[in-house]
Amino acid sequence: MERCFSPYGYPMSTDETVSSEEPVSTEEFVRYQHVVELPGLVISDALFQQFHFQPHFHLDYHIGVVTSGIQRQRISGNTQDIRPGMLCLMPPGQVHDGASPDDRSHQLTTFRVPPALINEILFDSQDKVSQPNLAPTLLENPSLYQAFLRLRKSFHHETCASQLYKDSLWTLSLNQLLAGAERQVIQPEQYRLSQQQGNKVRDYCEANLNCKITLNTLAGLCNLSRFQFIRSFQKQTGLAPHSWLMRLRLEHACASLSSPDALIADIAAEVGFYDQSHFNRAFKVAYGVTPSQYRMLSTDRLINTKF
Repeated sequence: MERCFSPYGYPMSTDETVSSEEPVSTEEFVRYQHVVELPGLVISDALFQQFHFQPHFHLDYHIGVVTSGIQRQRISGNTQDIRPGMLCLMPPGQVHDGASPDDRSHQLTTFRVPPALINEILFDSQDKVSQPNLAPTLLENPSLYQAFLRLRKSFHHETCASQLYKDSLWTLSLNQLLAGAERQVIQPEQYRLSQQQGNKVRDYCEANLNCKITLNTLAGLCNLSRFQFIRSFQKQTGLAPHSWLMRLRLEHACASLSSPDALIADIAAEVGFYDQSHFNRAFKVAYGVTPSQYRMLSTDRLINTKF
């Protein structure tokens, strides 16, 4: 039987299970933790009841682990149910939503992993590629599911896991997940933006987040009429241009909030919000917490916010 080691140095079989049950709660909550050992990694734990995520995307890779109940998501026209025992890998830029399929609650742990950490794992493996081109993937793998539950527990600030144990578990778990992940299939570009056009739009928007960005400008970058641009952009991303830009602003705000010296009002302005109250409302709708609560991430303190 394959063996690994517990946080305390004792051998532990890979089929040893970690309970996925959290303390019983009747109220929705979300907790965020910044993992200092892996810069950029943020782990969230949440209980959702009648909560629905509107279609959105991320700039990081998201690895979702449902610990109780069912989360239903829709991506590229397909509906998937994520249950305990499964892992969901969502690459950057993939538009999807999320909700409970019924009135029952579900609990979800999400690892938000920056591309640099994914590339580091790929470089260490046999898959030495700079652009992994990973596709959204739903894996039913109980042993890997248990590995991610142990990984979550090892990063908790009250767990006395050794750094070697955490490093090894992180490397092996991510390597196995990425090895089983699906790869993107190149789609025909009829009525879609080309890769060059898409890159132009994203580069321009990221360089001008603090400015007013118009439809005329974006369409002009792609040498398309406004109607052609809207149709092609929505076909490519799954979002209307204004919704995509809103999410891009918020994702960059998340990164800026890791700096303790920057004022939240300044961050709001830097990403294109001229009204801080509008920024606060949009941020809480997207992430379940206010910008000030999200900023209070540390290894010895978790943000626990009830809805």
